[in-house]
Amino acid sequence: MTAEQRSKLWAFARGDIAETPFEKWFLAQDDLESPLGEDLHWSLASADYRDRDVVWKLRKSLAQHLGAHEGCECASLRDLAAIPMGGDGLDERVFATIENVRDHGGDLWWLHLSRCSECGQHWMIAQEERIFDEYFLRRINKESAERILEDNWPDEFITYERVLNIGHNFDTPCVFLNAMSGSLAWSAEDLRKARPEITVDEIARLLGVTPKNATRLLRANGS
Repeated sequence: MTAEQRSKLWAFARGDIAETPFEKWFLAQDDLESPLGEDLHWSLASADYRDRDVVWKLRKSLAQHLGAHEGCECASLRDLAAIPMGGDGLDERVFATIENVRDHGGDLWWLHLSRCSECGQHWMIAQEERIFDEYFLRRINKESAERILEDNWPDEFITYERVLNIGHNFDTPCVFLNAMSGSLAWSAEDLRKARPEITVDEIARLLGVTPKNATRLLRANGS
């Protein structure tokens, strides 16, 4: 199995390639039966890719087969992934090999460049520990990593508002027992500081609170 074939198989297993393009690609490969095994290869070659349940089982079986030969979690992660802090320990498994290379610094406290010591994969990471309690990881190539090292960061995580919007695509904000929690207050202040024209309703949605609560948070900060 070539590195390109392995990369394509992993992309399908984790959901980064749609069913039809993958099926077309897979049927054009004539040397994967041995590395995949007869049963898995036949399942991938003969499956009805229009059936969601079938595709889900295929992705799971393929991920299990490929994962048995990996020394890290990188290949199994989506190109844009959300990793909860704590929980079932996925964050510990992921960051067992992913090491920090560069912090953006300044007001962008959440933004980092990291690299896996096992496979060499670079990740741009937004560490969002206030509202969602998750890490958001973007898979990047070596060229993009080199540009970051020259302080030319991609725009995807460049504002806290963008990070929170990405969080909403994956999950819902944490529920705070204290409606005036420091995490909420600091976040509201950062959002207003970064974009003064942002509305109370927008802040409320991003933080997962009511507009009334958002107004109280802004007033507490003198905003």
